Amino acid sequence: MKISNSKYGIILSTPGLIIIVGLVIFPIITLFVTSFLRYTSMHPISFIGVKNYQYIFRDRLFWLALRKTVTYTVGVTGVAFVGGMLIALALSNITKYAAMFRSLAMFSWAVPLVISGFIWKWIFNPNVGIFSDILMKLGLISEPILIFSNVNLAMMGCIIADAWVRIPYMTIFFLAGLESVPSELYDAARIDGADCFSAFRQITLPLIKHMVLVGLLITTMFTFRTIDVIFSMTEGGPARGTYVLGFYIVDQLWRRVNYGTASAAGVIMFCIIAVFAGFYLYQIYKNEE
Repeated sequence: MKISNSKYGIILSTPGLIIIVGLVIFPIITLFVTSFLRYTSMHPISFIGVKNYQYIFRDRLFWLALRKTVTYTVGVTGVAFVGGMLIALALSNITKYAAMFRSLAMFSWAVPLVISGFIWKWIFNPNVGIFSDILMKLGLISEPILIFSNVNLAMMGCIIADAWVRIPYMTIFFLAGLESVPSELYDAARIDGADCFSAFRQITLPLIKHMVLVGLLITTMFTFRTIDVIFSMTEGGPARGTYVLGFYIVDQLWRRVNYGTASAAGVIMFCIIAVFAGFYLYQIYKNEE
């Protein structure tokens, strides 16, 4: 019996659809349903409507975590953007051993975020780390900097450790954008007397902005939900100075053993990330047009 193309396509796509439903759609539905339940170790499971959300929005710790998450996300994305742009500009002007230099520039991308946290925790260690040691040998400081004892410095240290892994990702977007710009435009700009900065601002940025924006949106989405680096470096301290939204969810889940509020906080995080995902899809659609 001959199978039509449409039925053949359904047969081939069914295993993938089952996996998507089981690993993506079903957990999301479960998360939303649980967020409306009183689901703790001390009480029977019962429907309580939006009380979990009311509790969260009245909880000052949630707003602290949200502020810290926004600060962390903006910091990591900003450092990754600037670092990726500078490295891409440098690599685009290298012709000899270009493949080797590009491979080296991608090295940190292969490092897991948790490992990156441990690496930079050692670097910033006031006793054995090289950061304070180098600054002291240069005469810039007289004593080691206690980064993990200061709220603001601890956040900066975590941002650097996270951005170190994400810079190569932004570098790829910048390189792809730079190589898509016709060289004739730069030649015409030089004839008109434009310097490098003017050519970059008036030619390069307008032509690569959509591609770079996609990279920024993806970096923002992944950074917003991560706790890997912070967990391995500060565990949310000192004095909750690096207490991001992921830690708030973990606390609700394991310390308070309240699956309902943990799920509600997860839904809030999901909705925030969904907004960035919407912008991302819009940019993809806009580029295809």
